[in-house]
Amino acid sequence: MNIQIQSYGLFILALLFIFYKSSRTLQLYSEKVFRRTLYISIISLSLDILSLVGIEFMEKLPMLAVVTVCKLYIMSLLWEAVSALSYIMTDLFTEKKHIRLTRILGLIGLVQSIIVAALPIYIHKSPDAYYTYGLAVMVVYVFAIIHILSIIAVIFICRKKISKRRRFAVGLWISLWIAAATIQYLNNSLLIVGFASAVGMLIIFVIMENPESYRDRRTGCFNSYALSEFSHRLFERKTKFCLLEIRLKGAESRENDDSTENALKKAVSLAAAHKELFVFRNLNNIIIISENVELLKKFGDELLDIFDNLGKLRKSQPAVFVEHGEEFNQMAELFQFLSFVNNSFAKNADKMYIADDTAINKYRERPLIEQEINNALSEDRVEVFLQPIYSNAEQKFTSAEALVRIRKTDGSLLSPGIFIPFAESNGQIVRLGERVFEKVCEFLKNTNAVSLGIHYVEVNLSVVQCEMEDLADRLIAIIDKYGIDASLINLEITESASVTSRAVLLKNMQKLIDYGFTFSLDDFGKGESNLMYVVEMPVSIIKLDYDMSKAFFSSPKAKQVVRAVVSMAHGMKLKLVAEGIETAEEIDGMFKENIDYIQGYYYSKPLPMKDFLAFIER
Repeated sequence: MNIQIQSYGLFILALLFIFYKSSRTLQLYSEKVFRRTLYISIISLSLDILSLVGIEFMEKLPMLAVVTVCKLYIMSLLWEAVSALSYIMTDLFTEKKHIRLTRILGLIGLVQSIIVAALPIYIHKSPDAYYTYGLAVMVVYVFAIIHILSIIAVIFICRKKISKRRRFAVGLWISLWIAAATIQYLNNSLLIVGFASAVGMLIIFVIMENPESYRDRRTGCFNSYALSEFSHRLFERKTKFCLLEIRLKGAESRENDDSTENALKKAVSLAAAHKELFVFRNLNNIIIISENVELLKKFGDELLDIFDNLGKLRKSQPAVFVEHGEEFNQMAELFQFLSFVNNSFAKNADKMYIADDTAINKYRERPLIEQEINNALSEDRVEVFLQPIYSNAEQKFTSAEALVRIRKTDGSLLSPGIFIPFAESNGQIVRLGERVFEKVCEFLKNTNAVSLGIHYVEVNLSVVQCEMEDLADRLIAIIDKYGIDASLINLEITESASVTSRAVLLKNMQKLIDYGFTFSLDDFGKGESNLMYVVEMPVSIIKLDYDMSKAFFSSPKAKQVVRAVVSMAHGMKLKLVAEGIETAEEIDGMFKENIDYIQGYYYSKPLPMKDFLAFIER
């Protein structure tokens, strides 16, 4: 008897079990499905070992007991296949529907197990090999093949709905299983199916279900991906919950200086004492979610005191406490609400603003803002302000960024922080974006901006625009209408613009570049900027985020990051713009770092077009 391979497999599964049980999870439904699959794999491999032990000592044990263990083992292989089929379909259904589906699959597995139990099985024992054979074994192979083919069919047919990582992990697991089963079928002395299953579970764990993949490794907070998965569960279950958002001061939170890191670790440590508290790090914000309102309020006060003592809180952005997160349909809408509250009410609060039903009701008044946007578009009350951009090389202003404004009927301006989130959520941002683009074209056509030295104007593209198949055609049609050179327009995109439709964006970008447009990457350094994004996207300018520019002067780590970005960008023949520059010290610092362009209030705030021309002339 040789159970060494099976023992290795069981050891792997035991380690996975111990590690998984010792880690705090998000209590997601997919985690529950994975745990069930893991338990079945452990049982199956244990039965594999027991069957071999039974065969080894079959002369001393009751034959019925040995046959029963052998049958239980081959039946457990069926249940592994059933659980794998259930696991691959977790992305396809809501939790309730998936539970019903799992019950159906369980019933199928039970019927198949009963059939296998009723069929004969025989045992081969020789000095070279132990194995079982007979009709029961053949039927198990048939049923297992049906399940495996079903898994492959689901992966292929529903590939767009299933997580890419889940498809890859389960596909690799099934491939190992098929290979091992084929080898074992051809050579009965090689009992490797159980070990292959253990390796498959290890692959699933590493790629999909490792609790550490949901964490920020340096601080222990759950990360943005975890927040997305966790909130999806909350809204799907229609669970009542409350939420606290804390906006940290500047990019220091991203650069992880020691004091911020320690504060975040303290937050996680405090939350660990309460299973009802979940601390997430989302970009430069801290999001804490709980189903216990009073507990979260108390915890929030303690946490705010910690951050305030360290000087990490944004004084202009108090924390926002949402009492009824379940009032919203999804996390994206809740974040829109948080943005609405921060821009409209929270600035007047002390440390924490309680966003209660009154705030939610005001948020529900969005249709009025939407109507204001529609009226502004139809009545030509959409204006473009231009913020000058200074060229360090030419020692003059050579470009500007176009920023949308809406003039209300009383002559005041509607804050972009209020209308832009709504416009992005309901699609009005497309009309606003094209109106801004058209006004910039008209400005370049009918003024002397170019002769004054303006090389180009930057126009922002929204995420919604970047997802449009006909984006390039629409912009080209507008610029042709005014007969200006496309090189006078630089289109700004953000990293998030290509998350859902990178292929579409790249196709449009190439068409626009071929026509003469250039592109810049806006808000670089904000959140989770990916260096591969710079490599893959055909941009010619990188714009350092406001917070990263500020952090350069306060964080040694941020200074090193900025210098690395400058070296990287110039090595790739890209230009750099530093945003948010407000003091002479910052001007001097950016100039010494060989930053190409400066944008910020030190030179000028965004100006109406006529005032911009006058500014440039001066």
